[in-house]
Amino acid sequence: MTRRADGALETDVLRALWNINQPASPSDVIEDMSTDLAYTSIATILGRLCDKGLATRKRSGRAYRYEAASSEADLTAQRLRTILHAASDRQSALAGFAQALDPADAAQLFAILNDAP
Repeated sequence: MTRRADGALETDVLRALWNINQPASPSDVIEDMSTDLAYTSIATILGRLCDKGLATRKRSGRAYRYEAASSEADLTAQRLRTILHAASDRQSALAGFAQALDPADAAQLFAILNDAP
């Protein structure tokens, strides 16, 4: 059995919540992920995502149903802002990011920036 990279299981579970796009039980997540991981393992990961503010939960009978706290796009944008905020040289960080983009992504970013008010 191969070991997942740190945080990979949380990412996979969060991706399942985005795919399901409605309140989901741990069983729903297991089904979406097509995994043989235990219900309790997925429930633990969902609880950790809630503790981190990445998911929310509401009681449904004796169990909980979970939803992603934000969309994938919103979470990615927030993470990018956090990284940029932590950089001591924002201009160099932005330049390095822009230079590393493939041409299609660079063109899309350019178009978005030109359309910004």
